Amino acid sequence: MSTLQGWPDLPDDLLHSIVPRLGSFLDLLAFAAACSSWRAAFSSYPSKHTLLQMLPPLLLQPDVHECPPRPRPFSNSLVPKHSCHVTDLANQGTYMRCQIPWFSHFGESKSPQSPLDSSYFGGVSYGHLILFNQNQSCLVIDVFTGVSFSTPKLPVDENTFLDHASLTAPLASPNSYLMVTKGRHYFFWRVGSKSWLRRSLHNGTIEKVMVFKGQIFGMDNDCRLIIMNLVPRIRIQKITVDPGESMHNKWHLPHPWLVACGDMLLLVGCHRSFPSTGDTFEAFRLDLTSEPAKWVKVEKLENWAIFISTDDRSQPLCCMNPERWGGRSNFIYFYFHDSNNWINFELDKPLQGNASTPTIFICRGRASMMQPTWVVPSMFY
Repeated sequence: MSTLQGWPDLPDDLLHSIVPRLGSFLDLLAFAAACSSWRAAFSSYPSKHTLLQMLPPLLLQPDVHECPPRPRPFSNSLVPKHSCHVTDLANQGTYMRCQIPWFSHFGESKSPQSPLDSSYFGGVSYGHLILFNQNQSCLVIDVFTGVSFSTPKLPVDENTFLDHASLTAPLASPNSYLMVTKGRHYFFWRVGSKSWLRRSLHNGTIEKVMVFKGQIFGMDNDCRLIIMNLVPRIRIQKITVDPGESMHNKWHLPHPWLVACGDMLLLVGCHRSFPSTGDTFEAFRLDLTSEPAKWVKVEKLENWAIFISTDDRSQPLCCMNPERWGGRSNFIYFYFHDSNNWINFELDKPLQGNASTPTIFICRGRASMMQPTWVVPSMFY
């Protein structure tokens, strides 16, 4: 130790012992930003997946901004940035914000002109914001670093309005694809390649996508479950799933979410399309060991909490042992932007409230501007 010249020279073993003691994503971001050697130590930390499970996701709030945007370099052009407030439930006393490109679907009449004015929100995935632009290509932006790239042009007509976009794996993965849906058509772009691959279902439209244990699961608008395999070739397969005795039929939950929660793939939802006071959320676990597969009622989430955005183009996220930062297990967390309030449903228990308790309006597809959404910085994947 006498040969060390300063803080940047601390050995990786010592730095690795510090990382799990940091209690929030903000602390971890600050650790990685301290210097290049600390960032390298964080990058080589072997248990980042455990960190993901132990910390609540960050809430990106594009409807909360403190100052007017300034033109800053972005993708080799001057594109105004939108200053977004970021809430960390594990460290709510610290102010944090990020800069994302200003595009038309913020819904503000006095928005500054931008080359992205014809762009619209496609999704948030693995810490990246995905926009569809007027050239029928996608712009993929790291929410916290601003690093971005564009994809090749999609093989669609100029007036085609695309539905949803998500990454199938972190960008650093050797088999990371960007998947875009339009009706029953699916477009896959292997990151770094020069063209898109197109696949189609005979019927149905994929509305939910979730990566679980290395496989891509989707659910179509008829509540049928689909598995997509990308290697060695793209193959889309429908799965027969028995609703089970506890789920009356496939329409038991009208607009469910697919949620990867630990070693469970869950179907989570409410009996009503727009939950409010007195409504109850239920969860069902996919059991692939039976023939056919079936949905099994989950009575409790045990030591897990689930975070769902009111924009269904954003994937739900989970956290284990939320009591560590003041949260509660067995709860489903929503943020209702119109009233700046949290709405927390305990699984299988009616929401307590009164006449002033807001109804949760779930924004689907092209019907809305970008809503507050849960996100985890890309460096943790």
